[in-house]
Amino acid sequence: MKQTTISFGASVRGPLHKHEGTANEDSWLRAHGSFGSLVVVCDGMGSRPKSKLGAEAACAATREAVTRWAKVDDAPLTYLIQLIEVLWLLRIHPFSPEDAATTCLFALALNKGKWIVGGIGDGLALVKTGHDSIIEVIGPRDTGFGNETQGLGTTSGIKAWRLTQLPPSDSARFAVLATDGVADDLLPEKLDAFCLWLLESFLTLKPIARWRQLAKELRAWPTPKHLDDKTLAVMSSPALVLEEMV
Repeated sequence: MKQTTISFGASVRGPLHKHEGTANEDSWLRAHGSFGSLVVVCDGMGSRPKSKLGAEAACAATREAVTRWAKVDDAPLTYLIQLIEVLWLLRIHPFSPEDAATTCLFALALNKGKWIVGGIGDGLALVKTGHDSIIEVIGPRDTGFGNETQGLGTTSGIKAWRLTQLPPSDSARFAVLATDGVADDLLPEKLDAFCLWLLESFLTLKPIARWRQLAKELRAWPTPKHLDDKTLAVMSSPALVLEEMV
């Protein structure tokens, strides 16, 4: 049962980096292939000198890991996580993991219909199927240990990752990923309304229009005195019917 999905996203530099003349330290990608469909959102930790490299490398490593892992039937999820971590280390070499630390969130829709959503670090990773309640795998108020955000370069191993696996479903399904520049300003009780706004506002647009409009919304973020870079990505069923989701 080969499935296709609709995916879109955008990433914008936050006011702090604009003021400093420095680069956006978030990164994201979407990919389609023999494995199915994938979106990845990563937030390089701003205190680290190679955070931008770390975020870009994590996106690329996740895509490569998924492509390799999905070729082996019934490969354990732990193997996917190990692949992401090792491929990320290879991509940032010769720099140290600590200098390139980053969060890494992803949503993967496999061709046979199973979805895997979650990641390592803070931000937002959620998924909703039909009339079911939102599954908030990683939420706006989640934190790491003490003052340290978990992520590639600070922690490793499957226990540091928070992931949920969903079986194939005939109902509409979507996932939303965001860095903490977006997630920290979302009220938990408003997540349903936020998701509905995303779907109603962007799903019917053409791809280039989606990106332009979403980037515009992120640049005009309404929270006063916000400083962080902002990255948001969505993946949805190809024939998602909004009435099924509310």
